[in-house]
Amino acid sequence: MAFNYKFPRIGSVDTVTVLNTPAATDYDLDKGTITIKDEKGADSLVVRACDLLAFDQTDFTAGTPHAVNVTLTGITVVNNRVYSLTVTAPNVINFFGGGRETGAIYQTRTYNISSDITATVDEIGDAFKAAIDADPGAYFSATYTSGTDILKITALSADAGALEITAPAGATKADATAFVAPVGTEAEVLAYGISADVALPAGYDRFIIKHRKFTRSNAISGMQAVLPAISLVYLKQDAAGTGAAVGAIEDFLDGTHTPVADFLGCPAL
Repeated sequence: MAFNYKFPRIGSVDTVTVLNTPAATDYDLDKGTITIKDEKGADSLVVRACDLLAFDQTDFTAGTPHAVNVTLTGITVVNNRVYSLTVTAPNVINFFGGGRETGAIYQTRTYNISSDITATVDEIGDAFKAAIDADPGAYFSATYTSGTDILKITALSADAGALEITAPAGATKADATAFVAPVGTEAEVLAYGISADVALPAGYDRFIIKHRKFTRSNAISGMQAVLPAISLVYLKQDAAGTGAAVGAIEDFLDGTHTPVADFLGCPAL
């Protein structure tokens, strides 16, 4: 079964800039103003250096699916007893189109199995694995090896997010493989309304730039309010000019760009 995932959005985003072929002419710092162009050469992000608040730069990663070892050694083994296991993930979209971040119902998978009259931990572990294997709605897989007491649950995709597991009383949980969130994937870029003709599968290095923005206010005629804003810049990770672009934009944002005179002047308001 194919699963759909809804990505957590990065706050209230003001602008999203995508560059598939970044060149030195696509970014500039002049008279205290940072300008980053889009793929068509139009000014996409224009912000005064004095209005920068913070930034984060993260290279593209496809992410690492989360895997959790559920150790059943400590459970109380009772004949003819029902044992329950629940698995959830925050980014899986259910039939109604909602994910956890929307407040809608999301995909929770619950497995109830019964022990027999000669119950053992291995029997219970095998039963949970069989139940997960038989579930077409499971966005994770399970393995269990007799004698280890460990039921390993692995997400099918890093896009699902970190697994959250409610295991039977007495069981313990530990990461078998730590979750690494995807960054700069094609799906992430598309989620911000970028055209499929622009967002490419190769993935993107990403900047999150927090800055002040002047916005018209209706409180007083002609007044402007200063509000915090977030802008995203995506640079195609395997493009020839991306390394230079990332370095130059980082220098603009952290104040290490030279000559220092470019930070000075009288920027247009």
